[in-house]
Amino acid sequence: MRSLLAALLVLTGACVTSPATNTSSPAPEPTTTSSTSATSLPATTTTAEPTTTSAPPEVKALVTPTGVVVAVLSETASGYRVTTPCGLEATVSSGTPLGGIRVVVDPGHGGEVDTGAVGANGLMEKNLNLTVAQALEAKLVVREIPVILTRTADYAARLGTRTALADHVGADLLLSIHHNAPTPGSSPTPGTEVFIQHQSEGSRRLGGLVWGHVVEELARFEIEWSAAPDAGVLSVLSTRGNDAYGINRNPSTVSVLAELGYISNPPEARLFATNGYVQAASEALAEAIETYLTADDPGSGFVAEPRVFNPQPGIGGAACVDPVLE
Repeated sequence: MRSLLAALLVLTGACVTSPATNTSSPAPEPTTTSSTSATSLPATTTTAEPTTTSAPPEVKALVTPTGVVVAVLSETASGYRVTTPCGLEATVSSGTPLGGIRVVVDPGHGGEVDTGAVGANGLMEKNLNLTVAQALEAKLVVREIPVILTRTADYAARLGTRTALADHVGADLLLSIHHNAPTPGSSPTPGTEVFIQHQSEGSRRLGGLVWGHVVEELARFEIEWSAAPDAGVLSVLSTRGNDAYGINRNPSTVSVLAELGYISNPPEARLFATNGYVQAASEALAEAIETYLTADDPGSGFVAEPRVFNPQPGIGGAACVDPVLE
């Protein structure tokens, strides 16, 4: 399960070996500043030029020995104090520290309770989201764009923990991957929908790039698509007037939620189960992200009128069970 990027982002630092302990107390806010171990200055002679050293980079996240990406709150004598996927505080004795993260990819849903939608062929959205996210991660690594996933296997992770991770590591963007349901009317073109932060120009531009690249790539597949009448790049507001989805509402980081297609539509579900789709979708997302980071292309597919919707609360309480960290 180890993240593909872990080896690229190892920071200098000693790993300790005392056993980890988990607590049941709520974790501090993930924006808590962490401290790093001091490093000794190199020896000098009286004839050498004065030597200055900088402190090692602050560890903001790490990959635990079981491959789980977690936010680091601080380094301790017994390892790292971290936030678990369920939002609790724990200590892990070792891990691969990560730094310089620019992109956080969120495979929507996860765990035994929150499966997401299920296709007629039995394909579960939580698994499809993760497969596409892992393929995207691999493509971003090749492009030398530092990336982490909010979950690396089939386990639950609270929405607040996922969005806080992006803010905590100082990422440039957060992309949440989903596949839609229920099925609206048929369409000759993909019904991709990208939900953006209502008051964010960065989110609008990222959403337009994601929509344009995904629709162009998926349109190569000749199947019977499904689409809502207002499919495109749009804000979704609650009846209170704020962003309806927490993935857009919670983070300060530029964030979009991409519903790539309709897993509830049988022709699409059959396509989504193929490696050809996974590679096409992940390549389109990688192109969109790289363009967002390196160019000023505004994107396309914008819908003027926001959609109004009040989503049901996500998983919480006992429904969130943390994965083994080490």
